[in-house]
Amino acid sequence: MTDYLPLSQWRQRTPNHCVAVNQGEAILQSTLESRVGAWTATLPALAGQRWAVYHSDSYEFLCILLALWQLQATACIPADNRPGTVKRLLATMDGLAGEFDSDQAVRNPEPVTSPPNWIELAAEQVVLEIYTSGSTGAPKSINKTLYQLECELETIENCWPSQTGVVLATVSHQHLYGMTFALFWPLCSARAFETRICELIEEIVYRASLYKEFALVSSPSHLGRFGQLIEWDKVAPSCNFVMSSAAPLSREDSLTVSQHLDAPVREIYGSSETGAIAWRIQRAEQADARWRALPGVNLQPTENDQLRVRSSYLGDLDYYDLPDRVEMDADAGFRLLGRLDNIVKVEGKRVSLAAIEQALAACPWVKQVRALTLERTRVETAVVMQLSQVGQQALEKQSRRAVIDELKILLRHDFEIVVIPRRWRFVDEMPFNSQGKLTLDNMRALFVREESLWPKILAQQTVDGWLQLRCRIPVSLSYFEGHMPGRPILPGIVQVHWAEAYGRKMLGLEGRFLRLEVVKFQRVITPENELVLSLAYDSDKQKLSFRYESDRGTHSSGRICFG
Repeated sequence: MTDYLPLSQWRQRTPNHCVAVNQGEAILQSTLESRVGAWTATLPALAGQRWAVYHSDSYEFLCILLALWQLQATACIPADNRPGTVKRLLATMDGLAGEFDSDQAVRNPEPVTSPPNWIELAAEQVVLEIYTSGSTGAPKSINKTLYQLECELETIENCWPSQTGVVLATVSHQHLYGMTFALFWPLCSARAFETRICELIEEIVYRASLYKEFALVSSPSHLGRFGQLIEWDKVAPSCNFVMSSAAPLSREDSLTVSQHLDAPVREIYGSSETGAIAWRIQRAEQADARWRALPGVNLQPTENDQLRVRSSYLGDLDYYDLPDRVEMDADAGFRLLGRLDNIVKVEGKRVSLAAIEQALAACPWVKQVRALTLERTRVETAVVMQLSQVGQQALEKQSRRAVIDELKILLRHDFEIVVIPRRWRFVDEMPFNSQGKLTLDNMRALFVREESLWPKILAQQTVDGWLQLRCRIPVSLSYFEGHMPGRPILPGIVQVHWAEAYGRKMLGLEGRFLRLEVVKFQRVITPENELVLSLAYDSDKQKLSFRYESDRGTHSSGRICFG
């Protein structure tokens, strides 16, 4: 740890030390001190105050933090700067600093000519207040002292000393994992960090190509998208290691990334409450890599197999029980068995299902609602919802898609797009079991996709020689897949196929399909449409006439000729 300095001693670097880089352009220690001085002179913060901080640039974010600490104020770190978040912050914070859409925010200080009167930071000073999803749905605040941060950073450095290379990140410094590994650790270990997050996978290659060596701090949601078509071989020789956290990385994705970048993928396990506590590297020769505690961290299972954590950076707590079930090995390795609460991670983002439910329940369209997760190609949030009478009227007047879009707009006020539900089920009654409980199995059963090739027949009758089939078009219909993404419609060829099939089955027609006559497609047919398919067969001419109609009029019509 020759070049390592505790976080409180960040000013001990030489003036020409490279702290950060912006697409290859160096930002020196002297520039950092000047910018921190500008923020210190501009922020009207006082000792003990709580200031919300948000900035997309990690260097500018760091400058605001260091300035607030000099003013002995606490930096409060929201996950986003959405309107709903800003509204909550204005009611509880002493000030806002950075990229907030508010007249009360301090955004861009002017340079100053003289440095501030630098103070020595106290170890017990509360320097951070971070937020995580509480079990009630309301954001839960967690305080971190300078001592806690420095203990955790020293533990990480002891585990992986002498790391080199510019640190690139795909994860935000507004979350504790990104802040710790992509910002504080590089600062303490004398490595430069990129000031901008790589939002696209392709950006990693571009940014990495600017440097002789680099390390990547990422998450499963990004590492799971490493594609074969990206030219990883151009930067693989420069990659020293990859960090991943926020959720367990699949073995397949871990091995794929390691192969592409020719570097180990170190997974970090922990929480906002505990910080980083364990790690693992998945290797080709291991079927199931176990997690190992970081140095100085003690991990034990409780009576119900929860993971109990003891470490020097838990603050005033003697221990903390994580809401994860584990299976421990005799040699202190462990395997994760799943969570015990309703806080879930979607694409590496921690979200409260209760908070989603509460936001939707506030809508007058909603009578009852439950949120859950589904494991498909990736973990997704889903919603089972019983609509109110007002909601039912909205569903009848609008389309199913329009109602869902309105509900998504409501959620975007408070939630990041990646955690907003992608799967929706409207039900007449919530799927309670015989004991009156709403089980996860019953809800997930609503999302089991069975191949659907036919409409749901609701009733049939014969009127004036026409067979009339009243039917509903199910949303799960296989023919909607890929047909007009974002606005699925029923292909015309399927409508003809159904008319022929029901004609053969119910009208007894025979013969070989020859051609179509006077076919017209006038109105699209979309998921959940209710309509009537009318069929009439002229046996003399061997022609089947068909019409698809609803209360909106005729959707399509024509004749099928047989021979």
